[in-house]
Amino acid sequence: MRLGFNIEYDGRNYDILELPNEAFVCMIPCMSKEQFNRMNRRFQEVWPDPTVCRNHMLAFTADRVHTSIDFLFLYRGSFWFDDEDLDRYIHTHTKQGHRPS
Repeated sequence: MRLGFNIEYDGRNYDILELPNEAFVCMIPCMSKEQFNRMNRRFQEVWPDPTVCRNHMLAFTADRVHTSIDFLFLYRGSFWFDDEDLDRYIHTHTKQGHRPS
């Protein structure tokens, strides 16, 4: 999966969904590293493909701040979520909720 938004990082070109973690989180001004790590752990349980997982992370964050993915990269306001928000998003996009290990 690719978004078609290419970034040069550390001398290489990447689609934004393929960036290393430390670069990806810096592309979203409203997201802290802790928020990224928390969301990444939950979403990877459901969507193990990193690009699919990241696409859902962007969609979830954009939805929470009421903007599009395009404008998310410019959004500098606050961003907050809890486990229930993550559970609702996962349930809505998988129709199954959290899968047991």
